Amino acid sequence: MNNMKKSLTILAGALAVCLSAGAAQAGYPEKPIKVVVPYGAGGDSDLTTRIWADAVEKELGVPVVVINKPGGGGIVGTAFVANSRKDGYTLINAGLGNMLVTPNFSKTPYSFDSFTPVVKMTSVPLAVVVAKDSPYKTFDDFIKGAKNKTVTQGSWGASSSGTILANIIADQAGYKPKYVHAKDGATSMVSVIGGHIDSAVSFPPIFGPHLKSERARALVMNQKMDAFPGVPTFADYGIEGSFEGWSGIFAPKGVPEEVVKKLTEATNKVMKDPAVIKAYQNIGATVDYRYGSEWVDGMQVTYNIMKDAADKMKN
Repeated sequence: MNNMKKSLTILAGALAVCLSAGAAQAGYPEKPIKVVVPYGAGGDSDLTTRIWADAVEKELGVPVVVINKPGGGGIVGTAFVANSRKDGYTLINAGLGNMLVTPNFSKTPYSFDSFTPVVKMTSVPLAVVVAKDSPYKTFDDFIKGAKNKTVTQGSWGASSSGTILANIIADQAGYKPKYVHAKDGATSMVSVIGGHIDSAVSFPPIFGPHLKSERARALVMNQKMDAFPGVPTFADYGIEGSFEGWSGIFAPKGVPEEVVKKLTEATNKVMKDPAVIKAYQNIGATVDYRYGSEWVDGMQVTYNIMKDAADKMKN
């Protein structure tokens, strides 16, 4: 009889814990949410995250705090979130680089399967950028110059998405730059403006302000944009492929479904707000709201492509 009472007590306690967890889940969010940016402040990932955070916290009713955790080309911050509690209060704004490229080209303490994709927010086209007073006035000039002498190009890590994509572009165009790796894209652009390197691969949120202040020029980019009229595309030069970055919110694997639902619903609302759309346009990003299988299946295909490319390089 005592054993039966003991068993019932244990069952009652377990049920109470489950009911409590369910109630907490249903009430999400009940406290501030942290969103990790695995790169330094001022870069494209940082800027896109802050616009999203400011908008969704009004929908969720709790503070959404952006925390920069740079290091290791995005590995440090990404690994931190992968190992965080699966309660929806620690998220990451991840992109092509740290989520799909780096795990295949470097040894990382996480993989694509370490996360639950929540929602994609924006996409941005990659560009090759030089200083305003650069002798390379067109991408043709740049290609010729790079074939005749060593041209330096800034990126944000040997296995970063920028370097991988830049290699694909350079290979098709027939030149080979000397890469100068920085801790993030913003630092690379500072080196271009300062005349320390010849060029950089970059995204609009980073190079946009420098173009508007006439300190830099974009020679070529992934797609035409009204914000940067007259800039040719990679396709114009016969370079095949899509060269763009994106930003999306991820949670540690195993986060409750209710968390994903709440964050997706909030993002759906704010991404239709003209003020939010304008804010992203101002930094050169395009709202590209996606979630569920439409987004996840596409990422899985890209992940596999990157894995194949990495395997070929190793062999």
